[in-house]
Amino acid sequence: MSEPIPAAPSDDDKPLASRSTAIGAVAFFILAVPFLVLGVWLLDGKSRADFRCEAGGPCTLTRSGWLTTEKVVTLPLDAIKSVKLERSRSARRKSVPIYRPELETTQGKFPLFAQWATEENEAVVVKEQVERFLASPDTDALEVTRDDRRSSLRVGGAFTGVGVALLIFTTWLALRSRMHRRAEQATASR
Repeated sequence: MSEPIPAAPSDDDKPLASRSTAIGAVAFFILAVPFLVLGVWLLDGKSRADFRCEAGGPCTLTRSGWLTTEKVVTLPLDAIKSVKLERSRSARRKSVPIYRPELETTQGKFPLFAQWATEENEAVVVKEQVERFLASPDTDALEVTRDDRRSSLRVGGAFTGVGVALLIFTTWLALRSRMHRRAEQATASR
């Protein structure tokens, strides 16, 4: 028994270049979205802590990322009970001691560092600054800032950069798809 011979492919069976590049553009757009969303989220990680007190009060604690800032709490001076130095161990394989100053208030505990410090001296200096201010709050204003946003800039910037590069490639594919579609319409109209 002989097998039937397949018919020669016609122009109708040939895949359209405009369709292929359009599918590619959609696929790369879908790939770019998670990179952009995660990149922006990482860039806005609240890793900068600012604690400001006016002479005589009140005190305000804010947290900032690269994109936004949020006010955590505003406290009158009589709401601040004390400043403690918190100690812990890092979760890394070689656990090392880590430190951060923390306000104890009538509204709860508020860390003055967004991330733990590996050097005890950094945390002790901030703790002593706040204690000096609380001992004589009417003399000068207090401003304590700890900025740990560099790691979020590296990682968030990398994710955002990949997302932007994918969007540029998506735009190029979409323009190419449009060019193929025009060429196919011109060929079909002949």
